[in-house]
Amino acid sequence: MPERLWKGGYVTEVIRPDLFRIDPSHTVSPGFKILRVKHGPRKQTFLNQLSVAPTIESLSEPNRPRGDYEVAVSEKLFESIEDGDIAIVSERGTIRVLLSRKANQNTLLVTEQCDNRCSFCSQPPKDNDDSWLLINAAMAVADFGLNGTIGITGGEPLLYGDAFVNFLDFVAEHTPQTELHILSNGRAFSNLEFAKRIAGRNPPQMTFGIPLYAAIPQIHDELVGARGAFSETFAGLINAGNLGIPIELRIIPTSKNIQEIAHIVELVNRCLSSVAQISIMNLEPAGWAKKNWSQLYEDPMVYKDALLAALSFSSGSGPNIALFNYPLCHLPEELRSYAVKSISDWKNFYPEECNECSLQDSCTGFFSSSQGKFHQSPRRII
Repeated sequence: MPERLWKGGYVTEVIRPDLFRIDPSHTVSPGFKILRVKHGPRKQTFLNQLSVAPTIESLSEPNRPRGDYEVAVSEKLFESIEDGDIAIVSERGTIRVLLSRKANQNTLLVTEQCDNRCSFCSQPPKDNDDSWLLINAAMAVADFGLNGTIGITGGEPLLYGDAFVNFLDFVAEHTPQTELHILSNGRAFSNLEFAKRIAGRNPPQMTFGIPLYAAIPQIHDELVGARGAFSETFAGLINAGNLGIPIELRIIPTSKNIQEIAHIVELVNRCLSSVAQISIMNLEPAGWAKKNWSQLYEDPMVYKDALLAALSFSSGSGPNIALFNYPLCHLPEELRSYAVKSISDWKNFYPEECNECSLQDSCTGFFSSSQGKFHQSPRRII
């Protein structure tokens, strides 16, 4: 059953809640934690362990955790997690689950610093030193030990330079079965020696998601708010491709670049190697995108011909194209087979209008942040 949360003045039913309050009678120190619901002997881990109980009464003997666990009491948290999930405890007494075995996808923020200033950035950059995030992320990935993929995002993770290489080595040593999908603007790969160092890490298996917003430098640079960014990103894509680093190339359509979509796909097909997939991603109403929404957002039906043209360039010989974050009812029928269920469950919801739609089970739904003036109404398909 979706959890009802109050966000921005609207009641939102997200598929999987990730933020919880704990009983204030138990003081829990802030920081990254491993969540425990099985109260056996304390295990050897990198992060501190936090025992989660549904009620205060459940902590009585013989169920009380053994060892020096901290304890948090929350019935909703207890019901939402599995043993070994990773969370961060704030100084305000809230717990946010970061890595969950129940999640449809897991992502860790490792920095809020970035050398781009994208007009639609969902995580607006900050200039504070937050290297503690990378250190804790390394330990979190190792302790979680997922036999699957974890997303690494920012900011711009590659700004860490050598520290990020060390992060990859730490993950490779302690959880080689975990694959990483790393979001980056790719500019750091324009340094060939650094790109070689990244390419030499094996394991972990990793893919880099790198955006290219236009085939014309001026348009890309305007959208990312950094002069010369196109030149560095494109050089980085070439270096990464030549070194065999797998790339997922990302495009976010806006009013400023919808005519560029097919040109980007053609450019990739002609000039770049190691692009495993092109992901065209509907704009998320978060961060700076909300501030600039009226200047940037276009209904997908407006640029459906641009999407069809991009698919025709890639058909048969180019990398696979997938459409992310698009409700199926916002796409013409001929494009729906390219859409994937992509929105993370902790920020994903289906409005009541979707309940009787025949395609709901295969549809990605909506961002919870869209409610209000950013919400494009469902167009139910019977």
